[in-house]
Amino acid sequence: MQHEKIEYWLNPILPNIELSSANVEKFSFERHVHLDYHIGIVTSGCQQYSHQGKVYHLAPGFISTLNPDEAHNGDNITLGGYQSHVMALPVDYVNDISREMGQAETFFNAPLINNPALSNAFLHLHQLLTTEQDSAAQLHIETTMMAFITELFIQNSDVHNGQMSSQQHTSTKKLSVLQLNYIRTLFHDEPGQAFQLDALALQLDLSKFQFLRQFKQSMGMTPHAYLKRVRLEYAKKALMKGGNLSDIAYQVGFFDQSHFNKAFKNAYLITPSHFQRRVL
Repeated sequence: MQHEKIEYWLNPILPNIELSSANVEKFSFERHVHLDYHIGIVTSGCQQYSHQGKVYHLAPGFISTLNPDEAHNGDNITLGGYQSHVMALPVDYVNDISREMGQAETFFNAPLINNPALSNAFLHLHQLLTTEQDSAAQLHIETTMMAFITELFIQNSDVHNGQMSSQQHTSTKKLSVLQLNYIRTLFHDEPGQAFQLDALALQLDLSKFQFLRQFKQSMGMTPHAYLKRVRLEYAKKALMKGGNLSDIAYQVGFFDQSHFNKAFKNAYLITPSHFQRRVL
């Protein structure tokens, strides 16, 4: 375990959402409350906390979900301590998403959710928000954030209600085939543009939530994931024609060479430079 510490971040793209990571062994969180909704995981060790008269163990694979003004504490119970990652969501942000999902109750029903896949998704989101600060990453950050939060709300409601009705997940406004084709054409025609989720949704007279959910239902992937793959496909075509790697990265929307290299290798199991040497 490293020296005990807690680090804090604010991402300029989502400036009202507080992020923190802690390495804790001897330090104890005294009984306290928060003004915001708190979501947390641990990646190593285990934290024990009491909440409304019950004791819970936050271990890897679990997600802690705490509502504003709910008293709780936090203690280490493992040799070597634990590492945790936490996100604080403002009440207004949670209420906005809840209303769009048709949820009357804007609170977490269970203080602990056992869902390793959702826990891993949270860790990915937390890492993204604490490392990506450039405006070029805005669409990626917003879609990843909203996708996680809505899935968490669905999981939370399923825990409480058994199964939510399909009507609760259905938006009143629909993304038409014409609108879907417009967005796809926009991404193909201008892959280097830094798109923003709210601006895209506004063009279609949809909320960000409606656009994100319905695009994913139609295409099987988020707008950002679709755009990222489009960018990589056009990059491949350009590499096959002998283009300069840095120029290609910029033209298709990657704001630096390292991000381009990483995305390309994750998609095709080969670096852009190696791919170009193979095909030329």
